[in-house]
Amino acid sequence: MPAVQARADARGVVALREPLGGDAVRDVVQELLDAWQRESLDGLAALLTADAGPIDARGRGRGALVEGWRQRLRAHDYGKLAGAELVRPDRIERYAYDDLDGPESPARPADMHPGELYVRVPLEVTRVAGDKLFDDVVVLVLRRDDARYRIAAYGEAEAR
Repeated sequence: MPAVQARADARGVVALREPLGGDAVRDVVQELLDAWQRESLDGLAALLTADAGPIDARGRGRGALVEGWRQRLRAHDYGKLAGAELVRPDRIERYAYDDLDGPESPARPADMHPGELYVRVPLEVTRVAGDKLFDDVVVLVLRRDDARYRIAAYGEAEAR
């Protein structure tokens, strides 16, 4: 039996992996936002791949990303977000590797790999009592890990 793949040319025998549905993307986004609301650095870190990093400098690694989150959690009261609806699931945008860099799509991050998924999450709430907690959009690169996604890169951006 050949190795399981997400995509393959129609030659010979291939074993295709069943794609994860939109629920898998929504689940990881909700887990991420729940961890922010609980101010749980462990919860945030648990969502990352072993080689995760900041979206604009993925090579800096997981430690740089986690340390940036630690500093943000110390500087701001993310617990004020508890109970707030931070995202509307119908507004989450997802792009496959090959869908990026087109005239109507976002630019592909330099360190993104085929098979990864680029996700833009417009936030409904970015400030609480004048305190800016997030930029307008959370940007993720997700990688499949068995039956779920994990975050391979994290960033934030202003609305376009």
